Amino acid sequence: MPQNRDGSRRPSANGRGGPPRRPRPPAPKPGYPAVPPPKRDQRPRPIDPSDRTVQPPPPPPRHSSVPAPQPLYEPRPAFSYPPGLNDPGQDLDLDSPDYTAPAAAPHRLKLPLWEKMAKNWTLWSLVSLAAVGSVGVVSAVSLFRIPNLPNCRAIFWPTASATTRIQCAQAYAEQGTVEGYLEAIKLVEKLPDDHPLRSEINERVEDWASRILDIAEETFQSGKLKEAIDITDRIPSQTAAAGLVNERVAQWSQIWEEAESLYAAAETDLKNRNFNDAFTKAIQLLDVGNRYWQTTKYEELTQLITSARADLNKLGDARRLARQGTLEGFLEAIKLATSISAESPMYAESQELLKEFGQDMLDLAEAALERQDAQAATEILKNIPTQANLSAEIADFRTLADAYQLSWQGGNTALEGAIVRLQSISQDRPLYGKAQSLMSRWRTEIEGRSRLDWARRLAEPGTIADLEAAIAEAELVSRSNPVWEETRSQIGEWQDRIATAQDRPYLSQAEQLAQSGDLERAIEAAQQVRSGRPLYREAQTLVGQWRDQIQRSEDGPILAQARDLAAAGRLQDAVAVASQIGSNRALYSDARSEIDRWQSQIQSQNRLQAAYRAAETGTLDALISAIGIAREVPESNAQYVEAQQAVSRWSWDIFRLAETEAQYNLNRAIDVARRVPTRTEAFAPAQLKIQEWQSALQQSGRQP
Repeated sequence: MPQNRDGSRRPSANGRGGPPRRPRPPAPKPGYPAVPPPKRDQRPRPIDPSDRTVQPPPPPPRHSSVPAPQPLYEPRPAFSYPPGLNDPGQDLDLDSPDYTAPAAAPHRLKLPLWEKMAKNWTLWSLVSLAAVGSVGVVSAVSLFRIPNLPNCRAIFWPTASATTRIQCAQAYAEQGTVEGYLEAIKLVEKLPDDHPLRSEINERVEDWASRILDIAEETFQSGKLKEAIDITDRIPSQTAAAGLVNERVAQWSQIWEEAESLYAAAETDLKNRNFNDAFTKAIQLLDVGNRYWQTTKYEELTQLITSARADLNKLGDARRLARQGTLEGFLEAIKLATSISAESPMYAESQELLKEFGQDMLDLAEAALERQDAQAATEILKNIPTQANLSAEIADFRTLADAYQLSWQGGNTALEGAIVRLQSISQDRPLYGKAQSLMSRWRTEIEGRSRLDWARRLAEPGTIADLEAAIAEAELVSRSNPVWEETRSQIGEWQDRIATAQDRPYLSQAEQLAQSGDLERAIEAAQQVRSGRPLYREAQTLVGQWRDQIQRSEDGPILAQARDLAAAGRLQDAVAVASQIGSNRALYSDARSEIDRWQSQIQSQNRLQAAYRAAETGTLDALISAIGIAREVPESNAQYVEAQQAVSRWSWDIFRLAETEAQYNLNRAIDVARRVPTRTEAFAPAQLKIQEWQSALQQSGRQP
């Protein structure tokens, strides 16, 4: 009974088990001409059995140079398959639901065929002669004539005729598949060796075997080596193509091995960052002799090289960001590292780098705990990448963070609570060693704090003996103890208290002596305080004050005598007396200041005297030289006013020389007037005279 598409039984169209209504014709198979569907307004033409001829479809396309096989039979002309049967190899099963019986021709009245033939004796004579002479020919041709194709899948082959076998073999071969060729060979190989068509059958078998080898070659070229080899294993051993299999498979294997070796070597080069070598091997793939490796794998490798280079740059940027040692830097670095795909040659390195980042972030979180920043440590832990595989470490670290926060409360009780918290980290945990180290550290700190607390209680009375006992107890704290810095600071404080208590009597005695006027003995008493002692700076300050008083009392009369000599105009004597005060004396700076002032006055006097001597001749050059020397007297010097007066006087002398010259030679007078120095009293009058004399010369026609 016909079945539905899901395999269930369905009734026939007529309700009596007859053939069902024929469905829409299936799409034509590749390699066969399509049968156009009938128009909707036309009924299919009934098939005339006398018009049936066999038109074999063209052979399937091949990729080798093997010539197309010749048919084993002579096709009869003008045969067409019923609508919907495009494949001559398609089985015709009269019981199939897809089979539709041809429509009956319209009934028309005509004479019976036997009656027509009975009346035509001439035709019967010709037919008889042709039949007698062509029995042998008809017998041979009948083997190659394809009547309506039988249902090849439903034939009982032990009793099938040779014609049926050849017809079905040809139909199977025309499918162009390995299975079709093998089925075709299987059918015809059952015929005996002495069959009249054995030679043609053998040629056809060889052609089909060659086509199977061609399919295997195409399969190999498409990148399916194992499938290609499996196909060659199915080629019948008695064919010539089977003799080519070993050589062909060896060639394929060599090509495949060479290509795989090049590809693997290129991948190794990429992992070693030898991009130029990898690209060279990619170029070599173009010559291996396999289309799959020359196209698909070549493009895949070149894309892999390009992406690997870009991924390497990403890893470099990620490392630079991570070296910043900040959470923001690590987040950017992780983003770059995780963007590398699993197919990249840099993927393994990126995963290792993510593990490094995770460990570095754990260290960063621990540093935050060391500076008592629990919030920063928690934020760092949340952003450690899952690729680092540190989930166990992170869980243990959270326990460490809890213990740290307990320890920050201070005191032995807080430290003991932190130790109890760390004891929850068992020996099989990744941070067990870190937990043990912290517990040992905090136990040592507890011991140190206990000893320091006891030392402080010893120092409470405040006597020197008590302080010394406290120091001795505190010094028992190990230098490696976390509380040692605090202990050392406490010991220093106690030592200062002892030194202060020991040196205070010396300063008290020195102050009493200074009050009584005995400064020398006061200094001696204060110097009993040694360098490095707490009261040393105070003692030195007092000593400096008392020495200053002594030196001022000793050097004051000397400086006063020098000032008196300077007031009397004896500047050289004043300088000599003031120079007796040494550089280490209290009044040295005062004496030095006075000496510099007096020496400046001496130099100014000397310059002024030199100017007077230069002006004695009264010549133009002498007066100009005298003015230049006088102007060297500083404005801050007492002789400055006298020097300016002399300069003014000498400038008028030059002006008068010009006026005297004007009585004889205006040109000469103008030259003299021009030499009156600027910033002198006679400069402006000299300029007016120059204009006056120049005007006079112009009027007289004598240009200067």
